[in-house]
Amino acid sequence: MHTPSPCPTGAHSLLRSLCCLLLAGSFVLLAACAGKKSPETLGPAQPPVERNESVETFVSLLRPQDQAMRSFRELAPTIDKSLSYLKSKKSADYAIRRPGLAMTWGEMKRALIRLKQLLPQLDKNPRLFAENFEWVRIDPYISYSGYYSPVVKASKKRKPGYTHPIYRRPPDLGHHKGSYYTRKQIEEEGKLANQGLELAWAADPVDVFFLEIQGSGCLLMEDGSQVCINYAGQNGHKYKSSGRIMREKGLLKRGDIFEQRQWLKEHPERVNEILHDNPSFVFFKLEGTGPTGAMGYVVDDWKSLATDRSFIPLGSIVAYGVNIPDPKRGKMALRAIGFAQDVGGAIKKNRIDIYCGSDERANYVASFLDARGPAWVLKAK
Repeated sequence: MHTPSPCPTGAHSLLRSLCCLLLAGSFVLLAACAGKKSPETLGPAQPPVERNESVETFVSLLRPQDQAMRSFRELAPTIDKSLSYLKSKKSADYAIRRPGLAMTWGEMKRALIRLKQLLPQLDKNPRLFAENFEWVRIDPYISYSGYYSPVVKASKKRKPGYTHPIYRRPPDLGHHKGSYYTRKQIEEEGKLANQGLELAWAADPVDVFFLEIQGSGCLLMEDGSQVCINYAGQNGHKYKSSGRIMREKGLLKRGDIFEQRQWLKEHPERVNEILHDNPSFVFFKLEGTGPTGAMGYVVDDWKSLATDRSFIPLGSIVAYGVNIPDPKRGKMALRAIGFAQDVGGAIKKNRIDIYCGSDERANYVASFLDARGPAWVLKAK
C-alpha cells in the first residue's frame, strides 16, 4: 500500500508525496539496478492535455507508446491483477456509491473483462474505448503526483560505510495504544538497537528517509545482488515532510526533492536536525520482486494508480490525462489507461498518484509531477 504519507506504498508510502531519490549521478545507478529502461522513443509529441478535454479528443490521441508500451495488449497482466482482487467481492455489493459515481463490484468486473476482450483490436481502433464504455468524468479535475521505486546501497552486516539500520516491524508495535517511538528516539537514542530487527545497513540515512517516503524499493548489496523491500508498518506519528521542515527554516529556494537532497548532501552535520523533526518512521519487510500495492500485487509502470478508495475504488479502470515533466522534452502529454491498485496516506479524494517505475525517468517524473488534468472511470456499456 502506497502510504504516501507516513509510509510509502506498500508500494507506496505516499508520502511519497513524491519523493524521489537520486540526483544526477544516481540516475545511472538506479537504471542499472532496476534493469528496466524507458522506450528509446515515445513517439512524436502530442498536443497538451486540456483540463476540460472531451472524451473524443482524449481517445483520438490515446496511444500505448506514451505508457511505455508497444501495444495495448500489454495491459493484460495488469487487468488480471485487478480481476484477481475482485474474486472475493460480492457482485451485487456497491464498490462505490457517492454523488457522481456509483458502481457495484460486478459492474467493475464486467468492465475489466470487456477491456481484456478488446485488447487485440485497440491498437488499430482505439475508438472502441469510447464505443464500449461509459466514461464517468471525475469532477472537477484530478490533482496528479507520482511515485517510483528507489534503489539504496546497503550491506547485510554493519561495517564502515554502512552504519544506518533499516528496521523490520517490531513485534510489539501493535501493542502500543498511542504512538510508538519517534524517529529521533529510534535513530538517535537507539531504542530498537541490538534487538535483531535490522534488515540491512544503509550507506546513506538520507536515502533511507526518501525510501520511507516511497514506501518500497530495492537494496543494492555490496556483492551486486538486489533485494526488494516493502512497507511493513509505521510508528503512528504524524508525518511532516522534509520540504516543509526545510522551507520553515528558510533553507530552500525551489523546494523540490532534488534541491532538498542536494542541500542535505552539502550539510551532513544538519541531516539529523532536519530528519528528526519528522517523528514518523516506517518499517520494512523483505518481499517480492518489486513494490507491492494495496491489492497485494506488484504495481506496474504507468498503469497502476494509487487512489482514495472511498473516491475511486480499487479495481477501477481509470482513463487519465496529465502533462508530465520529462527530462528530454521538458513537458509531455500523457493520456493513458490506468488501474486503481494502490492507496496512500496522502492520497485523498480527487488526487491520483501514478506509479512511474524504477528507472531514471521514473525518478525524474515522480520528483517533479504536480499538475492537474482530467480523469474518467470506465464502466462497460
